[in-house]
Amino acid sequence: MIGDLRNVGIRANLRFMTSAALLDQQRSGNTDMSFKTWGSYSVNDASAFTSVYFGGGADDLWQDPQVESWLETADTSVDPEVRRENYRQALARISEQAYWAPLFSYSTYYAYTSDLNFTPYPDELPRFVEASWK
Repeated sequence: MIGDLRNVGIRANLRFMTSAALLDQQRSGNTDMSFKTWGSYSVNDASAFTSVYFGGGADDLWQDPQVESWLETADTSVDPEVRRENYRQALARISEQAYWAPLFSYSTYYAYTSDLNFTPYPDELPRFVEASWK
């Protein structure tokens, strides 16, 4: 990724740090760009990530009132069409303004046998220490 950035004239300085340290740097305005993942609490819904980063809170670097309005409407509606239209508008503006550039997505898969006592948790963190053979 750093090589691709260099090809377009951006000289990146890669620094690894904990999520908490990066969050502090972002919230204090000390990062121009960051790369991280967000599991959305394993919730497969636009509401699980959009308002975290674009809803006007501490992690919203852009503070776009129009996007915030669309997200507020979508986040608080139970009407599927209202949600769809407002998320569509918010995500379109986020893309058009290049507020965010998602690079990839991935899934987590678990394979196990009926001979194993294993409970998958909704936070995507497998507790293998709790697993045992039957």
